Amino acid sequence: MAKVLYLDQNAWVSLARGAWDKASYPRDHLRLVKVVEALQKNRFVVPLSFANIYETSKINDPVRRANMARTQATISQGQVFRGRRRILGETLTSYLADKFAIARAPPEERWFLSDLWFEAVADYSHETFDFALTDAVLDHMHSYPAAMLFHYLTASDEDVRLENVRRFSAGSGDIVAGIEAGRAIVASEPLALRKRAYSARLIIDELDFILATGRRLGLDWNNLSDIGPSLVRSIPVDVPILSTERELAVRLEDQARPIAENDLRDMSAFTIVLPLADVVIGEKAFVNLARQARLDKTYATRLLTTIDDL
Repeated sequence: MAKVLYLDQNAWVSLARGAWDKASYPRDHLRLVKVVEALQKNRFVVPLSFANIYETSKINDPVRRANMARTQATISQGQVFRGRRRILGETLTSYLADKFAIARAPPEERWFLSDLWFEAVADYSHETFDFALTDAVLDHMHSYPAAMLFHYLTASDEDVRLENVRRFSAGSGDIVAGIEAGRAIVASEPLALRKRAYSARLIIDELDFILATGRRLGLDWNNLSDIGPSLVRSIPVDVPILSTERELAVRLEDQARPIAENDLRDMSAFTIVLPLADVVIGEKAFVNLARQARLDKTYATRLLTTIDDL
């Protein structure tokens, strides 16, 4: 079976340059050829993350955006990693079912991938998205996922695109401000203590979701005490998406520089893809953080910083 390869946006920029002008960007073109040949040999599938899609939608030059969108849609074939909530829900459910010996059907193979581009945010339902798609429309989108992704990235209303970028950037700014305030409080504390503190934060943030997940499995969970202290401690350590976030976040806080919006996108992508992909190509800074935490060893994921090493 083809392995799952994740490319961060810098790697996609290189491939798009190679597709745009091989004479001006010969090294990038060689990288593009390497990836295309690997796809032709069925060595990899190359799904996108929400961070990839958002970064491309931010490009203001419509020609550059179309070239990037064409490259991403062609190579990914419109496949995306599902959003954080679905991946947390599936992995948490599996973890709790194992802990309590609750029988359940295993998920489909590669359940974490979708061919609907918007499921990089959340799984589609009328309630989640506040609009309904007919079966005919969904069938069409499933039949032409690459074309649907390309259309979204290149043919969306310009005012809507700009407003989406503005809102996301504003929300990211609020999150960064909160992180920076927290950094000042825990700056002198040892790593082990900061990891415990981040675990507590994850449990608090996700408590309602954890309780609801337990109830769906038949557990009589209504408050924190029902989960029990041992499980409260182990969930942020053993559930991959939470553990990866914790390990990266506490090390990001250690960096001797301000945290930027790009850091949030990189961390959100790594948190989702690192435990699930076979190969991850990312920025040196986040690859180094992941290696420091031995996440590559934990999840048997090959971490690279350039397509040249693929």
